[in-house]
This record gives sequence, structure tokens and C-alpha cells, in this order.
Amino acid sequence: MADAEMTDAANAAAPAAEAKVEVMDAAMQQTVAAERASQSAKSKVNLQSLPIRGYLDQTVVPVLLEGMAQLAKERPPNPIEYLAAFLLKNAETEKSASPATAAPGTQSA
Repeated sequence: MADAEMTDAANAAAPAAEAKVEVMDAAMQQTVAAERASQSAKSKVNLQSLPIRGYLDQTVVPVLLEGMAQLAKERPPNPIEYLAAFLLKNAETEKSASPATAAPGTQSA
């Protein structure tokens, strides 16, 4: 009898947990959108002269947040490989979109 009660309680909690994940995913997507908007609004700055936080905010954080949002949404069995593939795929997209922000020595002539 106690097992049935525990199963019922677990089944009742599942939709609430899924709703929480959806809210978190929406919040991550909003954060990514805000990061991209702020990044595009900022003038081009010499990345080498930025403090660490500014450098990461302009180069890594937007694509990392987007990757983590996708990771939370997809929940693959191999999350590290999934995130690595996402970052590599989107790093190529970022390079082609704005070659001025690519790392020194990685631009093709």
C-alpha cells in the first residue's frame, strides 16, 4: 500500500518538474537573446584589451548559454560530447559571421 502511495506522489511531481525545466529553458533562451542583443549593440572592441569577464562575455558566454539551453532541452546520454559538438559547430558559424572576433592565427586568408 505504501509503494502505491509513493508511486502516486512521484507521478504527481513529474509534471511539475517538467514545467520547471520548461521555465528554466525559456529563461535561458531569453538570456541568450539578451546577450546577443547586447553583443551586437556594443561597438567592436579590441578583445585583447578587455578584462577577463568582458572577453568571455563577448566571445564565449553567448554560444555557451545557447549550447547549455539545447543540452537541457535535449538531455542526450553523452552531454559532454553533445555540448562539445554544439560549440564546435557554432564556433564555425560565429567565425564566418564575424571574423574580426576570431582568435589570432585562426582566420583563413
